[in-house]
Amino acid sequence: MPSRPCFLVSCLLFIALPAIGACQVNKDFVPIETRNERDLSIPFLKLDPRPWVLDKHEQSLTWGFTAANDIRIMNVNGVQKIYEDYENDIVMARYRQGLGNGMDFTIDTTLISRGGGFLDPFIDGWHRLLGLTNNVRTGIPYGQCLIEIPGSGPYRDAIGIGDVAGMLTKALTPRLMGTVAIKLPTGNSHQILGSGNFDGAFDLQYRVPVTHRWMLQFQGGIVGQGTSTELQGTRGINPQAAIVVMHKANRKDSYVFQWQTEESGIVTGVGGSDSPHRLLSFAYQHNISPTRMWEVFISDDGDFVNTFHDPEIANIGPEPTLGVRYVVKF
Repeated sequence: MPSRPCFLVSCLLFIALPAIGACQVNKDFVPIETRNERDLSIPFLKLDPRPWVLDKHEQSLTWGFTAANDIRIMNVNGVQKIYEDYENDIVMARYRQGLGNGMDFTIDTTLISRGGGFLDPFIDGWHRLLGLTNNVRTGIPYGQCLIEIPGSGPYRDAIGIGDVAGMLTKALTPRLMGTVAIKLPTGNSHQILGSGNFDGAFDLQYRVPVTHRWMLQFQGGIVGQGTSTELQGTRGINPQAAIVVMHKANRKDSYVFQWQTEESGIVTGVGGSDSPHRLLSFAYQHNISPTRMWEVFISDDGDFVNTFHDPEIANIGPEPTLGVRYVVKF
């Protein structure tokens, strides 16, 4: 059964449909095109919140870099079952082409480097500054990369291309768009850089203008995950959802707050690892010109200085994920 937040977002989306008016959507509002970069989620397809459909002959190219640093140690009856200490540094290229008739096509490619990364000392320094001297990172050496899960692995450093995905999006109304997608097994599944199988997905995304400076966007979708050739316990169906709040402070500067939820990519038998994956993200966007924009963002799993943790709002994911994107339209 879908989790309560997924069900809630779906209800909000479909309840809003009768309110669709003739008002043309404002294309200037852009959500954070990011996903949960946990090592056990990366092999599977996800549809992230996206901007409005491109016009015919319009094209865009996005270059992005994301660093997702994570440490997770989970025990069952006093026995260690899950150990994850890694950083995924990901370079992404996304090409989008307007096809006309309210449709566009997207293709995603990634280069994934999993290792110790560079964020460990900065995160540890931040924790020390806040007086958090006793947390899961305490005593863990910098630069370590080790993933141990039931039935698979262990996995260490790896680098290579990820799975390639293609998406077709159609504007169904002036505020509603739907996407169908397929993922090709181009990544090395034995290094969990890909799943070794095809995935398919479908989603709906609906925009609700609040004022000329504020926009809401709701996403609800389903991913059909092909059985991984490496990881055990692949989920066949994985629902996902998102709520995005976008604010244009002025002509050039925008701020985005985003909540995303999905189920775990695999079932390990460890309750914490298999629980819903939820992230909160915040972004600053700057329009260099009408055709160029850059963005910086941060995502977190809710463990904000160990003072906030509500699994219905934020739960499982890297802590933290830092990203930068540069988008050009032509």
